[in-house]
Amino acid sequence: MRAGSYALIEVSDNGCGMSETVRAQAFDPFFTTRERGHGTGLGLSTVQGFAHQLGGTVEIDSSPGQGTTVRLSLPLSKQA
Repeated sequence: MRAGSYALIEVSDNGCGMSETVRAQAFDPFFTTRERGHGTGLGLSTVQGFAHQLGGTVEIDSSPGQGTTVRLSLPLSKQA
């Protein structure tokens, strides 16, 4: 990330978590762990695209049985 001030949005759950394999693919367009017809797999891919366009980042911290935390860092605007 570039130097500067950032807003951090952090979302956590206490669900089943993700394996390392799933976490590695989570930002891939159309990747989903849901059954066919129950999701497009575009959510995290879209979030990552927006974050990068704005100069920010998105990270996933997750392990099986431990839930998941997604951290979105976006640069603060210098305009008021």
